[in-house]
Amino acid sequence: MKKIAFTMAEVLITLGIIGIVAAMTLPTVINNAQDKQFRTMFKKQFSIISQAFQMVYMDDGEEIKFDEWRDMVNYVCKIGTKLKAEYSGLKCDEIFRMTDNRFEDHLDTRFKWHEDEKWYNARKLPMQSNIGYSYMTFYLPDGAWINFNCSRYVFVDVNGAKKPNTVGRDIFYFLIPRGSTSPNFFDTAPYTTTVNGCEGGQYQVILNQDNYEDDCLNGTGWGCSPMYILD
Repeated sequence: MKKIAFTMAEVLITLGIIGIVAAMTLPTVINNAQDKQFRTMFKKQFSIISQAFQMVYMDDGEEIKFDEWRDMVNYVCKIGTKLKAEYSGLKCDEIFRMTDNRFEDHLDTRFKWHEDEKWYNARKLPMQSNIGYSYMTFYLPDGAWINFNCSRYVFVDVNGAKKPNTVGRDIFYFLIPRGSTSPNFFDTAPYTTTVNGCEGGQYQVILNQDNYEDDCLNGTGWGCSPMYILD
């Protein structure tokens, strides 16, 4: 009886097709798995930092003051202490003893937020942030970077210097609304926030409770921060 079997050419063609399909789909699968991990890490950091804010509030018994440089760096250092940061762009021991507002004399320039245009939004646009806040950064034991930016904003890179360094994937934000000690994503009424507003222009985005989901899915990626926590 005549046996039916694949020829060598047919086997090679089939394997080639499988390889092409795998090459097309595998990066997406890997990225999706990474994104889920990054979201979990962000939720963890959001919880930990929220607790640190509350502990500082309980120690001081008053609203966190971010309106003046001296007040801000003092509170930032107190929060960094609660987070048990390994490294910081602020020499907090010196700042606690500081008698003027010249915190720029008490910086460790080895530790800061990402260099300009070395991090990106979801549209692959290279990002910048205000240099005045760059050193208000803490490197945590688990590899995360926490940056206090534009007074009441907090940027989080859940895996620090490691890629992708992209907003909405491993970089997120939240803020401390005026009159509150609890982190949120929108300032007080009318509940609109300007993320990275101190840098302005193409590097900022205006978010509110109506547009953050669309921004996460189709825009800059900053809207993913409230989407992953609130939804």
